[in-house]
Amino acid sequence: MQYVVQPGDTLAAIAQRFGTTVQAIVRANNISDPNLIFVGQVLTIPVADGAPPTPPTPPTPPATGRCPRLQRGSRGAAVRRLQTLLRDAGADPGVIDGIFGAETEAAVRLVQTRRGLPVTGIADVRTWEALGVDCRVPEPEPEPEPEPEPPTQQFFCPVLRVGSRGPAVRLLQTLLRDRGFYRGPIDAIFGARTERAVREFQRQQGLSVTGVVRVQTWRALGVTCTQAPTPPAGIPVATAVGRGLRHVLFTNKRVYNRGEVVRITLAKTNITDDEITLRYRTSQIVEITATNASGTVVWRYSQGRSFAQATRLITIFPGGTQVIENTWNQRDNNGRLVPPPVPIELR
Repeated sequence: MQYVVQPGDTLAAIAQRFGTTVQAIVRANNISDPNLIFVGQVLTIPVADGAPPTPPTPPTPPATGRCPRLQRGSRGAAVRRLQTLLRDAGADPGVIDGIFGAETEAAVRLVQTRRGLPVTGIADVRTWEALGVDCRVPEPEPEPEPEPEPPTQQFFCPVLRVGSRGPAVRLLQTLLRDRGFYRGPIDAIFGARTERAVREFQRQQGLSVTGVVRVQTWRALGVTCTQAPTPPAGIPVATAVGRGLRHVLFTNKRVYNRGEVVRITLAKTNITDDEITLRYRTSQIVEITATNASGTVVWRYSQGRSFAQATRLITIFPGGTQVIENTWNQRDNNGRLVPPPVPIELR
């Protein structure tokens, strides 16, 4: 039978769900790396002769109430609220995207460990209360569902076709190889063999079979695409160039009311002809500080937060942009509102 990979899935979880083994799924799908599967991938699930397949676990019902029970696979506004509370508590849930995935689960477990709660990775009433939510207060009238928050990290996805060369082609060949579609050399040259692999992948994904790699194909390969953001009209913009990157810093408004949330955007664009790889030693990819008129730091993004200790590499292709977004509620690290004006610095 066929199964489409969903957010939060792992081969181990899929194998358990269908009563088979990881090794059997790997063999049936010619998977080279069992730790690398992607949302939307169609898997063949081997089933023993005469044994009916175990039906997939039904999707998590929509979260309701002030303190809904949320777990891996949950989605929606309640998950975004949970992710924001986790981030404010110093437990990094990853992208604030309304999807309860592995990073959000790890952040829930961290909070549960710190507060002496059962470490389940499931956001229950006790977990919500540990995050400062009074679950006894009645749920307010629902508001219209907001648009999903954009990912905090996005990457440029160039159009590639026969004749293209360079690091983006090398990444394309690697992604196709890891999914079993490409068996040629990783030579960064888009030739006939690479085109055949692209066409085969597009056909398997139900995309237009053109042999040309555009945004839809990149996304099916698990890559998030974007262009450099445009600052709002009339907003002051700070720019700097260093190490082949143009840094553009701006906020979403020119003037804020006291206590109003400030949305901060930093775009790093590769202005060279070569790929640039950024290395981070933890899950923290930016430091933000706010200083008062005398130059004293009144708020620091990293203070009171925990970041995973793991080396992380981010590659930006020529013309590509890494976008980092964050917010500040105009409070210092002790929770007090700060008086204006307060310059913001990123590094």
